[in-house]
Amino acid sequence: MKAAQVLVALSLACLGCATPPEVKQAVIAKDQAYTENQRLMEQYRELVTNVTERHHQWYRHVQTRLKLNLALQWATTNPKLTDVADAELAKDDAELLGAEVIALINDIRLKNLPERKGPDGQVVFQAGTGDMSNLLQKLPELTGRIAQRIEKDAQASANVDLTAFDQYGNNVGALRRINAILKQYLDIDVTVSRDEVQSLAEAVRTLRR
Repeated sequence: MKAAQVLVALSLACLGCATPPEVKQAVIAKDQAYTENQRLMEQYRELVTNVTERHHQWYRHVQTRLKLNLALQWATTNPKLTDVADAELAKDDAELLGAEVIALINDIRLKNLPERKGPDGQVVFQAGTGDMSNLLQKLPELTGRIAQRIEKDAQASANVDLTAFDQYGNNVGALRRINAILKQYLDIDVTVSRDEVQSLAEAVRTLRR
């Protein structure tokens, strides 16, 4: 409807005369501005995508080190925190590591390490029966399971919502199409009769109803 209103206004301005060059230049400048805005938005979209990917790479790196250190603590020591109950600590760490990593930790826990139960009384970390040789042999497998766990967690938050950029592109495209219609009209350079102006005005009134 706004495009139609602009069209009527231009018709009234150009009644009985050709379109002034300044008006045509203004329409061209408008289209160039739309093009530049769309280009900048596409660059920003690419920047957001790249920054998000870098963030995920850094997340994987940090989480790999944290979880590997945590897994090795449980495989070689009996972790405790002064302000956290033993059962809660076992439960929380087990949730961070995941069932597959816990299963391997229980396979490589060193001898003399006691079992650790969760708040429900179920054993989370079994009593240690392994030795350092077995632990070193299973270290690559432990790293692999941790990597799988991290990748699974990362996928849950990997999707980036880019719909705002798509919507902006669609809106700019619509504005450029309207601008093209106006430019095509102005390029005609003909005298507009009063009857034609009245017809356009009536069309706008119809849109308002």
